[in-house]
Amino acid sequence: MKRNPLRKLGALAAVSAVALGSAAAGPYDPAPAPAPGGFTPPPAPMADTGGGIWDSIGAELSVGYDTDYVFRGYDLGHDHVWTALDLSIPLGDQLEASIGAWYTTGFNDGENELDVYASLSFDFGAWGLDVGYTHYSYPNGLLGDGSTNGGETNEAYISAGTTLGPIDVALAYYYDFDLEISYVEGTAGTSIPLNNFASLDPSVGLSWVDVDGGDSGLNHFFARLDLPIALTGSATLTPYVATSVALDVADDAGQNDMFWGGVALSVSF
Repeated sequence: MKRNPLRKLGALAAVSAVALGSAAAGPYDPAPAPAPGGFTPPPAPMADTGGGIWDSIGAELSVGYDTDYVFRGYDLGHDHVWTALDLSIPLGDQLEASIGAWYTTGFNDGENELDVYASLSFDFGAWGLDVGYTHYSYPNGLLGDGSTNGGETNEAYISAGTTLGPIDVALAYYYDFDLEISYVEGTAGTSIPLNNFASLDPSVGLSWVDVDGGDSGLNHFFARLDLPIALTGSATLTPYVATSVALDVADDAGQNDMFWGGVALSVSF
């Protein structure tokens, strides 16, 4: 699934309110699960354009459930159900465009959230580079009362990744223009084949955040274990478990260490 909720920084509005000393209510961890709180892999190799760009467009529809809506180390809700649609468009041997949308009613335990995003992925052989933009919309307002940014915010990001032996490593930088928040995340992960249709995919990550006029420093450490299972040639079921350890900024915002899990079903066509 191309989408990763680690690309959503809009939900950081609540933690920025804490970091700035505001009395605003709300749970405030960006991301971008898209699958919350997970590993951001390096950009994937470009697809073969074969018979032309339009013949090579790929689409993926995903639905998922998480026991907790965790985004970048922050608990944003419980019993979280989401859906996403992603399109990938090869533009050449070394360039691919992606667009998509991600929707949930699980933000703040029942509020709507719609994320629309686009990115360009560049393949430089051993290295991959990804640049993108995400618009986050919260019809009821970020904190449920319409008091923050009119219920929307915008973020740009850039990430680079490579493979070191069996380990995929990546470093990403996100900046929210409306909230003036910088978020940096380093990740490492690998995939261990179990048989012809399943693998075990562990990953870990460490993040740093800077809130304009507020706190800056290490935000959280996280670890995640995915078990992707190929049900058919186009459908994959992925249960997972994850944990997050609150560090300086998240701890100052009142976040606890967390353990949660979930499952996602993705169908490519």
